Amino acid sequence: MQWNDISDNWPAMTEAVQARWPETDPEAVADLGGNRAAFNAYLGQVYKMSPREAEEQIDEWLQGPMPTDALLDEHHDNESIKASGAHIPPGEDVYAEDGDFGDDRVSETPMGRH
Repeated sequence: MQWNDISDNWPAMTEAVQARWPETDPEAVADLGGNRAAFNAYLGQVYKMSPREAEEQIDEWLQGPMPTDALLDEHHDNESIKASGAHIPPGEDVYAEDGDFGDDRVSETPMGRH
């Protein structure tokens, strides 16, 4: 994960933060708004650790995948929709039937022939 993915989807990430750091307060986490420096300071305060230790924990957490519950959260939908639009070639209708895309209607070459 990248921090910009986290901050862009902060409302969806608060549950994942709560799961990773259970002593955090969900409302306080939500109020941080995805600000990494503020989150670092908050973790340090809650867990009584230095900013460096908090930063190491955040970095370790970022090495993992984006939590599924955050990906499926309605706050993340717009980002997913925008990202998927990048994979539609120019001139293709985004509302067309899926079978109209690519080579779905081309029969396969018989085995052994080129």
